[in-house]
Amino acid sequence: MTTGTTHEGHLLDYLYVLVRWRRLIFVGTLLAAIGAAGISFLLPERWTASTTLLPPEEEPTGLGLSLLAGGGSGIPAGLAGLVGMSTPSERLLTLLGSQHLLGLAVDRFDLVTQYGVPHREHASELLAEQIEHELGRDGSLKIDVSAATPQLAAQLTTTIASLLDSLNRTYRRHQAAATRHFLEERSLTTRAELKTIAQKMRQFQEAHDVVDIEAQTQAAVEVVKGIVQELALRQVELGVADRTVAQDHPERMRLRLEVSELERQLESIVGSLAIESGPKPASSALGPPLRHVPGLMHEYAELTLQLRVQEEILGFLAGKLEEAKYREAMDTPTLQVLDVAIPPISRSAPRRGLLTLACACGALVLTTLLAFLLESWQRQRHDHEGRVAAIREAWQR
Repeated sequence: MTTGTTHEGHLLDYLYVLVRWRRLIFVGTLLAAIGAAGISFLLPERWTASTTLLPPEEEPTGLGLSLLAGGGSGIPAGLAGLVGMSTPSERLLTLLGSQHLLGLAVDRFDLVTQYGVPHREHASELLAEQIEHELGRDGSLKIDVSAATPQLAAQLTTTIASLLDSLNRTYRRHQAAATRHFLEERSLTTRAELKTIAQKMRQFQEAHDVVDIEAQTQAAVEVVKGIVQELALRQVELGVADRTVAQDHPERMRLRLEVSELERQLESIVGSLAIESGPKPASSALGPPLRHVPGLMHEYAELTLQLRVQEEILGFLAGKLEEAKYREAMDTPTLQVLDVAIPPISRSAPRRGLLTLACACGALVLTTLLAFLLESWQRQRHDHEGRVAAIREAWQR
């Protein structure tokens, strides 16, 4: 019961303080609200226009170009975000904050005069403070620009979006030009390497009488097969003649000459350890001796592989070079405007109602605290005066 009475007493004390000092609280809050409203009318008005841009999709940069250059760091474009490479939207943010873009906007609208600053760089810094951007999850870019009038805000927003597209196109053309320059240099190097390998192939073919080693080897095998069959038949006939006719018999001598010639032809095709000097036999058209074919085929395969690889690289570079030339010459808009900037209907600052309400609430809290402090000070003063009077009365006795 005592606790409830004490609690009610405290509430009555609070209510007493509020009622007693109501004029202070009311007048202080009212003056703060009027002052905030007056100040809000003195503050410069700001209007904000916005536009939404959709950047282009990442163009393929040619997987393996750095590998062809010898760098060994070819990265697919789809993995760029995973390894820290910038996306088109992030590059647009970099261009948006560049001094070049801000300076162009400052010059176009003479913002040095409007802002009342002495230097172009200072005006660019002030303009950068008036620009806000937001990057959406889908890659879209929202740009908000604040200015002194609705028309200027819309014009600034539209101009900044246009300058952003122009700088992005310039950046892409420079990138395509750098790619073209690299591809041209790499194409010249590849052509020189291809010419060197082709010379090695020609020297190899001239040295070993090779045109098509596979076809020549197959033809040589067929010829050897026929010679071996014919040689076996003549050797049988010669063996029979050795037993039936005299040594100086013309038939026996003819068979011996045929066997000797067949053996010589076989040795010239298959290859022997001792090769007579002189004019090449007709069998040389079949290519190198079969004894040397395994090693020559290995060397021929290596040269052929190198030649085909360089031809493929040259064809790849030629296609990429034409693509780079096309991108360099292309001058089409790179940004799609989803929301066009229009003059705003309501100002973005100052928010007079919110400012007045905030100041009034703050003044209400402060004057209430002041009322309690004054009430506490007066009570302590009365207690102090009562004690002083009691001391004087006791002294006079």
